[in-house]
Amino acid sequence: MKYSDKVKSSKVMLDIIKSMNDEESISFTYGKGYKGEPNVYKIKCYQDTVNGKKSYSIWTNFSGMNVDSLGPTMVKCYTYDMMSQRTNYSFPLNEMLMVNEELV
Repeated sequence: MKYSDKVKSSKVMLDIIKSMNDEESISFTYGKGYKGEPNVYKIKCYQDTVNGKKSYSIWTNFSGMNVDSLGPTMVKCYTYDMMSQRTNYSFPLNEMLMVNEELV
């Protein structure tokens, strides 16, 4: 897949994420888990009340990662463990599929 095709296929999900307001969240699937079922994640939006700057985090049932940047094709995330070791992960936007909230 060419880069321009990835940008086009990622645009819908990127627009949805950028249109979120404070305390809103959406669920999406990405990848497959241990039993072959899709992994369900939730992306949450937080907005600074002073300057209006938005920040995001991605959560599973019990752990989360902060979003470092939203690019045209990737969501780059990071987290720190108990030993202050940074872990990075990139979610490709074109592989993220929205989930109906009632099903989760």
